[in-house]
Amino acid sequence: MKLFEKYPALKWLTNKYALTGLGFVIWMIFLDANNYFIHAELDQQIENLENDIEFYEETLAEERELLHQLETNPEAFERYARENFGMHKEGETITIIEYETEQDE
Repeated sequence: MKLFEKYPALKWLTNKYALTGLGFVIWMIFLDANNYFIHAELDQQIENLENDIEFYEETLAEERELLHQLETNPEAFERYARENFGMHKEGETITIIEYETEQDE
């Protein structure tokens, strides 16, 4: 009994309910199929997917704006077709000038 008087926490740790609860907590954090580490990994995947959703929504908004401009302005449509698809009118010669740029690594 002197040991329990000297260390009151030891009395609490030797309680069968405390041991069972501690075992349960250890099981749920480290050993269970849905442990903490799996949840952390899934949370990271969810965050990445939410970032992807945000990126694609922004891209979609930009593309819709471009489509609206191309539908309303025939000159913009023609310029876009020439710049991006190399289209030209009959009898017209197109010269494409490409500049060297540094590539990001």
